[in-house]
Amino acid sequence: MRFSTRRVLVSFGAALISLGLCSAQELSEGNASEWGTFAADGAPAWTTDEAERVKVGRFSIRFETESGFDTGVTHPADASAHWDLSDKNFLDFRAYAINPNSSGFQGNQPVVVLNTPTGSIRLEPDANLMFDRAWHHYRVPLDGDERWTRTDTGTPDITDVNQLEIHQDTWDTGFVVYYDGVEFVQRIPGMLPPPGPPPPPGVDPDQIRSNVLLFIFDPIMENKGGMRMHETYGWFDPVLLAEEAAADLRTSSHGKAQLEIRETLIVDDYPFFEDGFRYDDGSYDEALASGDWHSGRFDYARFLADANLAKRVERGEIDEVWVYGAPGFEMWESTMAGDGGYWCNSPPVRGVPSERVFVVMGLNFERGVAEAIHSWGHRAESVMIHSYGPWEANRDTTWNAFTLLDKDAPSLGSIGNVHFPVNGESDYDYANPRLVLSDADEWYAYPDLSSARRFVNFLDWSPDGADPHRQYLKWWYDHMPHMPSRGYDFFLANWWRYLVDVEQFKGWDGNLYYSSGVPTASILAPADGALVSNEVAVEVAAEVDGAIGRVDLYVDDVYHSTDSLAPFQFVWDASGETLGEHTLQARAFELQNGAEGISTSITVSVSEAPSLPSEVSPPGAAEPLLFETRTLMVWEPAERSGSERFHLYRGNVAWLSDGAPAFRLKVNLEQNSAQVSEDPWPGSIWYYIVTGVNRAGEGPRGTRSSGAPR
Repeated sequence: MRFSTRRVLVSFGAALISLGLCSAQELSEGNASEWGTFAADGAPAWTTDEAERVKVGRFSIRFETESGFDTGVTHPADASAHWDLSDKNFLDFRAYAINPNSSGFQGNQPVVVLNTPTGSIRLEPDANLMFDRAWHHYRVPLDGDERWTRTDTGTPDITDVNQLEIHQDTWDTGFVVYYDGVEFVQRIPGMLPPPGPPPPPGVDPDQIRSNVLLFIFDPIMENKGGMRMHETYGWFDPVLLAEEAAADLRTSSHGKAQLEIRETLIVDDYPFFEDGFRYDDGSYDEALASGDWHSGRFDYARFLADANLAKRVERGEIDEVWVYGAPGFEMWESTMAGDGGYWCNSPPVRGVPSERVFVVMGLNFERGVAEAIHSWGHRAESVMIHSYGPWEANRDTTWNAFTLLDKDAPSLGSIGNVHFPVNGESDYDYANPRLVLSDADEWYAYPDLSSARRFVNFLDWSPDGADPHRQYLKWWYDHMPHMPSRGYDFFLANWWRYLVDVEQFKGWDGNLYYSSGVPTASILAPADGALVSNEVAVEVAAEVDGAIGRVDLYVDDVYHSTDSLAPFQFVWDASGETLGEHTLQARAFELQNGAEGISTSITVSVSEAPSLPSEVSPPGAAEPLLFETRTLMVWEPAERSGSERFHLYRGNVAWLSDGAPAFRLKVNLEQNSAQVSEDPWPGSIWYYIVTGVNRAGEGPRGTRSSGAPR
């Protein structure tokens, strides 16, 4: 739901419903045999229990259909429920769709029908609310509201509901939907979750730490004396540009967006275009001189595969990718890749094998820092539209109010947008001396906006006139809401969470009006009772009907560290701990009121570490690393190297001489084999390395042809 910026929150209180655990009323837990299906065209449709793609409890319901018309599921199939829903006001369920049809779902979806002996209730949303390859939490009001239209047939009796129907429709034919957490509940919209404890010392609960991979295409131009491209043409150093851009965003976000460049890869190479074209030194120099550029687009799917980035993002090793290149490389300023990607100043990249969505920034080292944070700003605009909906010249939503221009609403403007400051009259009008009334100062007190206004012009952001473009954008970012909890519109009062944490909000708009805000947490690894040594990888799952802000790890009841982005991962160095038992506990926190969810504690035993594994399948091994079939890779068994598990790495041969390492493709494999289904593109060669892992850590990656360790 969306509300005006002036909507007043009448009351606050404790949330009444705790989600994330399977409840006794949950209707989708290992009972697919009790569910029915229908299809208006008579096409096949069926349901099965699903244990892998699950949001609540241990199972979800997997619905698959070959239909292209009205189709869906019923529960129970025999219409014998006789539910008394007089004390319930919402149907809750989660759904994850995989729709291979390019046009997606058709019409306002999903439609919910409740059947009773005396009539039926039909609930239809005011828009298509189906998200592809992203979980969405549906909260359907049984009485209907401004977003869900209720239509009664006959005289339905809410005290005797026999059956639930969930309808879907698609363009073309065939799709899959997973349903989970199906439950009738009593909700009190607008309530705050219960307050949580204060954060540990030094922890800002609204700060987001994001690991950035910086990848630079900066060829050594042999035809120009062997200098890097940026030096050859007198352009900027991309490493310095990226560092300054990240610093600008950290500062202008009031420290909320901690964008940290964790890895930098610089390659002596030109990127491929989608049609297979690639410049070389001569053809690039000729194109630059003539202005006759190759038409086409940077091949994102190929780049992400060659750099083996999808699985790294999925595992949380990196959170976003910044790619620097030269004019003519034809990159979007920003785009999204991975499941659930949406418009981010460009169409999302399809076919990238990551269940976690991420942003790829396309930056140009011919241009300066201003242009880099300008591109990041277009990403920000797209993300805020994803949350707030249509971007219009009015004050009907907080985002519309923030970006309102004086030229569109004289004397009512606020801050502006990436291309237009509040007093701007044309694109890039960053040094306009025209004085206009603005409530810019009031945004520092968000969400408590007043009507106070004063005259502003470019001197407010660029008093020295040194770089009005960059200075305006820093001023623009600086005024963005960055406060705790939520605003009166029920969106987070810290917009930087939306801008950086795109995965959490890809399947919904992030409005918290209907959320209960009570998180849960569980430790996935190590297992309870495990023997551990040296560096221990701790993985935590956290779930909330609301907005997760962070997970804290506690060791022996003492705070250890914080992770603010899923997947939540920690490294506990047990090498200095006393031998014997230690307890691990995870605590998850929601952003509206700091509500806390505490995991069950696990006990692990720190023991003396064994020897590190030796090299897996070294040269001359009886069972070398090889492809046994086109997709099955095998190597020597674990006992040969003293391993307990294996990591499989993949790298690009073309970038070996640039020092770009192979990165993990699969981790903690228990068998000495792996299915490898991706093929390199024409002209690319990938190589693979397997390492052994045990409690002591990871074994060697072998040696280079020079004899030096990899």
